[in-house]
Amino acid sequence: MEIKWTKSFWNRALICKLKMHVFLFFIFNYLFLNFNSNAQLSNKQGISSIGIRPSGTVFTFGLPQNSTIPSGFQQGAFKYSPFPFTVFPINASTNNQGKTQFSGLIGSFDLGLNISKLLQNDRILKGEFGVYYACIPHSYSINNDYEFNLNNKSATIWQNTVSYSGLSASVTYTSKSRGRRFWGESRNYFQFGLKTMNYLDKSADNQEDWVFNGRGFKIQSEVVNRKSILPFLEIGRTYWRRADDMRSLDMGLRIGIPVGYFVSNTVTGYNNNQPTGASNFQENGAYIGFQMSYNLPLKILQKSTLSMPKAERIYCEMERKVIIKHTYKVNQEVINIDLYDHENEDGDIVSICFNGQYLIEKYELKNKPKLLNIKLLPFQKNVLTVFANNTGKEGANTSAIRFKLNGEVQEIILYSDKKESEGIEFVY
Repeated sequence: MEIKWTKSFWNRALICKLKMHVFLFFIFNYLFLNFNSNAQLSNKQGISSIGIRPSGTVFTFGLPQNSTIPSGFQQGAFKYSPFPFTVFPINASTNNQGKTQFSGLIGSFDLGLNISKLLQNDRILKGEFGVYYACIPHSYSINNDYEFNLNNKSATIWQNTVSYSGLSASVTYTSKSRGRRFWGESRNYFQFGLKTMNYLDKSADNQEDWVFNGRGFKIQSEVVNRKSILPFLEIGRTYWRRADDMRSLDMGLRIGIPVGYFVSNTVTGYNNNQPTGASNFQENGAYIGFQMSYNLPLKILQKSTLSMPKAERIYCEMERKVIIKHTYKVNQEVINIDLYDHENEDGDIVSICFNGQYLIEKYELKNKPKLLNIKLLPFQKNVLTVFANNTGKEGANTSAIRFKLNGEVQEIILYSDKKESEGIEFVY
């Protein structure tokens, strides 16, 4: 059992909590609200693999515990006060002899073996089984009536941690790819799982006396259950590597609430060496944390079962130089294109080539648009080029192409002559 000390510390704790809440707000906004509308990129539907996934909780908050006030007392000695703990910094505190102590890594650490599959609908399904270790913190604020000075420092917060371990099993399901973001293809994910909880240790002694100069508290702590079950839920964002081998980085918020509790604590407050109030609370290891994990594939079980159509060629007239003027990444399979002469009708005659085949041949451009429909092939270049059959009466052959992408109208002027043809490229 440990005591956080000094009034300034409590102020710093509140500031720390506020900063942590702001940090988690931005993390939440980034993970769940900042969607990307780019086209799906995965082209390995059907692939499945066995992988190993280490995971750790970077920021850990102990959730509120059950608390009751026994009959015969008018008030409780303790009130719950959540306080953030992080895995990486070491937390300093003092014991009841006034000596400084340092508590080490706090959080949940998991290692799982999983089977992952990229489904035909571009979603990932993952089943996992593993082991874990957890050390979950809980903090309680001492009511003002029972505060006391220890080595000229005002004791205000009592801290306890509960350690447990066991086996875990979970199922993860992702959304479709939301396009390339930072470390790979971005997907949202949802994970649900269960853990067996085997009690290991707690930082509070079974009986401790924290009464100084007639003021403080005494604690009676008892382990009442050594086994429990913890359901947990995690939502977040996964970044899947373009290598299509199921390698991914996951970041999300996890909440775990056990069905039972490990430890029952009775705290009796003292003033003038007389018991004046008591609180009873149970600790079950419930927590919420910011989780990070990395999935490392060990063996590919099944290669892609989806055969994507490919264009045999993308240019119709290989003897002419083709210049790609614009490239567009799109998320729609069919594009409607208006072809027209944007200047005077001067007798320009063109042939339109798409993926190595003519859509129209020897067509005289008019100011009135001609509608063309093109169907894109996924995961490859789709090239539309203009072939000049003549150069018209006013010099160079110019063609206007107009189409709509993501609600915006795009208008491109393409030039062509007997030596060169300009084109545009779509990546679906």
